[in-house]
Amino acid sequence: MRELRLERGWTHEEAATAMGVSRGQFIKLERGDRGLTERTIALAARAFEVSPSRVIGDEAAANGEQPAPLSTRTQSNASIPDQTAAVDPSVSRGPRNVPVYGTGSGGNGGDFSFNGQMIDHAPRPPGIANRKDVYVIYLVGDSVAPAYEDGSPIYVDPHRRPAPRDYVVVELRGEREGEPGPAFVKRLLSRGGGKLRLEQHNPPEQLEPIDEADVVRVHRVIPWPELIGI
Repeated sequence: MRELRLERGWTHEEAATAMGVSRGQFIKLERGDRGLTERTIALAARAFEVSPSRVIGDEAAANGEQPAPLSTRTQSNASIPDQTAAVDPSVSRGPRNVPVYGTGSGGNGGDFSFNGQMIDHAPRPPGIANRKDVYVIYLVGDSVAPAYEDGSPIYVDPHRRPAPRDYVVVELRGEREGEPGPAFVKRLLSRGGGKLRLEQHNPPEQLEPIDEADVVRVHRVIPWPELIGI
């Protein structure tokens, strides 16, 4: 993975975006901290425009030789399709028109605060081609890792009401009128009776219920399969 990325001259962020995974997940795949699966092999093959054999480091394939039949090699749990034609990843990446909003350092129990500025635009995946008002923020902290890692871009839908077990962006009211309040990304447990109940993974715990009166917004994080249209 590192060799393929360096051949392209890509940063970790660019390679992760091309594959449709988080920056943290790509780094773990590159370091070998997380094993390749059938899905990540296929994503990497498409992103780097190489065969799946090249992704898994098949030396014969890398040298242009015909790889030995699977029956004569050590069997893998992954079923890798034969893909010799290069795939253009830009076809599924979409136009770069999703606004990225900046965040400031956390405080008063929050992971971050919105600074109110649009700092960039992100690609629009095919699954949200016609979705209005979607925006992106870069996650701060690792409280919901490994679902989303620190520094990962997350796509947020401000219109679809979150359901239990959805990941959500929650912003609380600031201490003064007009000031941004603390914000964080957590997993929704339930919402009712004027209370918002959330949980996190790292460390695993349920947060104290939050009064809805103290909440400015609760927006749903769009999961990756939905982004790519699965």
